[in-house]
Amino acid sequence: MREISGHENSGKDSSANESSANATSANATSANEGSALNPAFLQGVAALLPSSRRFTDLTRRLAFSTDASFYHKVPKLVVEIASADEMRELLQLAQHYQVSLTFRAAGTSLSGQAISDSVLVLLTRDWQGITILEQGARVRLQPGVIGAEANRKLAPFERKIGPDPASINTCKIGGIAANNASGMCCGVRHNSYHTLQELTFILADGTLVDTSDADSVAAFRQSHAQLLGELKQLGEQVRGDADLKAKIAHQYRLKNTMGYGLNALLDYQDPVAMLSHLLIGSEGTLGFIADITYQTVAVPKASATGLYLFADSHAACAVISKLKAIGVEAVEFMDGRSLASVRDLLQAYAPTTPDADAVALLIELGRDTVGQLEQGIAEIEQCFAGVDGVQPLSAFSSDPATAAALWQIRKGLFPAVGAVRASGTTVIIEDVAFPLDQLPDAVTALQQLFVEHGYHEAIIFGHALDGNVHFVFTQGFETVAETTRYASFMAAVATLVTERFAGTLKAEHGTGRNMAPYLYAQWGGAGLAVMQKLKQLIDPVGILNPGVIINANPNAHIEDLKLLPAVDPTVDACIECGFCEPQCPSLDYTLSPRQRIALMRRAQQQSPADQRQIQQDFQHLGIDSCAATGLCATACPVGINTGTWVQQLRAQQATHRGMANWTAKHLASSLQIARFGLGAARTVGKVAPKLLNKVAPAGMPELPPAASRQMTEQPQPAAEKVVYFVTCPNRLFGYAGTKQPSLPDTVVRLCNKAGIEVLVPDAAAQSCCGQPWQSKGYPQQAAERRAQLRELLWQASEQGRWPIVLDASPCALQIDDCEGIETFELSTFLYQHVVPRLVLEPSKEPLLLHVTCSSRRLDNGLALRKLAQLCSTSVIEPDGIKCCGFAGDKGFTLPELNSSALAPLAAQVPEGCSQGVSNSRTCEIGLSQHSGVAYAHIAFLLDAISHSKTSTSNVNHEGVSA
Repeated sequence: MREISGHENSGKDSSANESSANATSANATSANEGSALNPAFLQGVAALLPSSRRFTDLTRRLAFSTDASFYHKVPKLVVEIASADEMRELLQLAQHYQVSLTFRAAGTSLSGQAISDSVLVLLTRDWQGITILEQGARVRLQPGVIGAEANRKLAPFERKIGPDPASINTCKIGGIAANNASGMCCGVRHNSYHTLQELTFILADGTLVDTSDADSVAAFRQSHAQLLGELKQLGEQVRGDADLKAKIAHQYRLKNTMGYGLNALLDYQDPVAMLSHLLIGSEGTLGFIADITYQTVAVPKASATGLYLFADSHAACAVISKLKAIGVEAVEFMDGRSLASVRDLLQAYAPTTPDADAVALLIELGRDTVGQLEQGIAEIEQCFAGVDGVQPLSAFSSDPATAAALWQIRKGLFPAVGAVRASGTTVIIEDVAFPLDQLPDAVTALQQLFVEHGYHEAIIFGHALDGNVHFVFTQGFETVAETTRYASFMAAVATLVTERFAGTLKAEHGTGRNMAPYLYAQWGGAGLAVMQKLKQLIDPVGILNPGVIINANPNAHIEDLKLLPAVDPTVDACIECGFCEPQCPSLDYTLSPRQRIALMRRAQQQSPADQRQIQQDFQHLGIDSCAATGLCATACPVGINTGTWVQQLRAQQATHRGMANWTAKHLASSLQIARFGLGAARTVGKVAPKLLNKVAPAGMPELPPAASRQMTEQPQPAAEKVVYFVTCPNRLFGYAGTKQPSLPDTVVRLCNKAGIEVLVPDAAAQSCCGQPWQSKGYPQQAAERRAQLRELLWQASEQGRWPIVLDASPCALQIDDCEGIETFELSTFLYQHVVPRLVLEPSKEPLLLHVTCSSRRLDNGLALRKLAQLCSTSVIEPDGIKCCGFAGDKGFTLPELNSSALAPLAAQVPEGCSQGVSNSRTCEIGLSQHSGVAYAHIAFLLDAISHSKTSTSNVNHEGVSA
């Protein structure tokens, strides 16, 4: 991340304006207030870590003051740790100076366990190691690995990790293990606790233990004999308490993440195994998990999904135990309010909205063979035969598209509530679990609580096999009355769950701050005392995530509440979940989309002086360094495109409207000037490289030669035609090397091979999709250019008779909505219309593939990936890169963004690889710079490996008819 000049250790003591928020919220005071960190500790940290990994400026501390929960704490220091040795030293410093630390992985926690008002500890990208063991039967993962990435590596072995939280595309292994997260199919059996095989952890005193290393364990037994002896004694004490033992056994028959995992004291007698399992679900309060080895789970070879409607919760819940006995993978429960909230998604299966009392079950079944799958479906149908009124909204299907559509109904529930919430309110999702036989009565009781406390929008859904239900509602915290209503409601929920139904208050989201005051209500005095003893034994100074799980403050759940003041209608629906962050190229450079929005919200509670400083910092951190590609919207549950907001901010600051108007109206001249500039800069670079280095931004990639202005390949007449629009990037940037043909010539040659006539509009040189002006903050000029291009394409296509092809994916995205005209991004057109008419001889050389942001937004990169797989027998799509960060011209003007986004690339270039492909010229420039491999449009490779198909030729091309 880029350092802000003058901000290192420069916090200013100032008070914020008095907030109108409720008196219990810590937002009412300046983030700079409170006791400062020990100067000696700070000196030790400064000696340990470079300034680029220490943040004390208010702006970034505010940006990191939030997680996915509705709590907010401003850290006094944020650090990034790159190794286990650094983590050990940091912990030793913290324990010595009694400074509290909070570990944070992805920050998707829902109960406030990843925020701190002391030191927030982040991990660099150095913690993303994945080691596949025993052909995928086990996997060793570092805490910075995203859960979905682990599964992607395991997929060739038909295995996966057991936990499958809804946030798996964002959350990281450190958080998954530390929260004992589960999910839709995981249940209890496959969570981190039960699939843990080995663990490397670091305790508060800096001691590192690797349970897979006998020497490490032996040394630990010797150095910490007293701790292990007391743990062993505590285990014996618990096993000797019949009542507590029975309570523990009952709670862990359910899904339960409330408090420490006391089942470890029953399940294990070896104190090292006991401690390892206690760390699972401890939410960073007992130690740091440096890596974990999981026993993996088999992925079913055959699966089917169905959606069934029942008259009420009693009818639906009556079949759940039978479905569990049959061995289904998942049963998702959705109440009538849930179904009403996603009526648009449900309409294809239920033309009328189901009754308010109705309940739907989404069921997934998996088996090793198709025959076993069919037998399982028959057993389920027989089970339903005895149920009155059961209605198959969608009978069991093995079609992936159908399954995806059905799961989208379930996944759409949470954003459906978020989309209708009032400005200034947040979306709260709670999760509880009940014994299965009491689930229908518990659901009815919860619904009655919603009515009594005025939460009329609340919905209930969840993982029915485990009696685990979530309820979602909207809540504001701006007044005392709103906070009081929430506190009253949660007290009623606690009573209902723990006393009436003997359930658990946290099934899978962790205790955090949210449920810490209710630990006694669920576990009683004996259970709470054991947990307090565990904390005292393992973290005796109390430096690890204080206030989480163990918290003596009965009001902890209604303090430090997060306010969500309006920022801009484009982003006000943001629920700060963090799902956008893995998509963002500036995540490890400046800020993520979530942080940009959160920072502007938190800034409103700061003093005028601090607000001015934040705005000054935000220019670079929030506006200039945003790629504005909109990739964040593809992962956002409520569809927010933060790039659109940033473009609006740029428009407010735009000061070169005259130049924007001139370049828009004289596009051909502008490109001619740019081509001349490219040639001149390349000449200067060869003749006087030091001079070029002085005027060019540090790290700027080598400039490519100007593109040829003339096409040499002649289109051949044919009955089938396509209009080819050569986009600005491919009119401007050529490819180095005299033997490389131009992209337009290559496209014409491919179409000639396929018997498709290429039509090039005469006025194309004066036309543009408008993207350069849109990204710079000149929407009017962009709209004018877009409208002119659409009119040109309408005429060139003979009013929609012929399809249109654009040879840069960002440009294709800009006009994807041309009414009456079929438009194609070039790689999609090649895959669907050209390749079926060619004979291909795939390259055996490894091929690097980059799927651009715009391709991901157009079709999730499907066509480009399939085309690459036809061109090479070995396609590598590097991990950890979603957007390259070149962002039009930012690769030239702000090369640090491109460098940060592509930092993982060079290490993933396979041996023997000399080429990479993509479908955006500017992206290819940065990719070539940072990989050391020449990237070019995939059309070049397709041309090199193909020839025309004869009447007797045949080529295997999945999904495209020959």
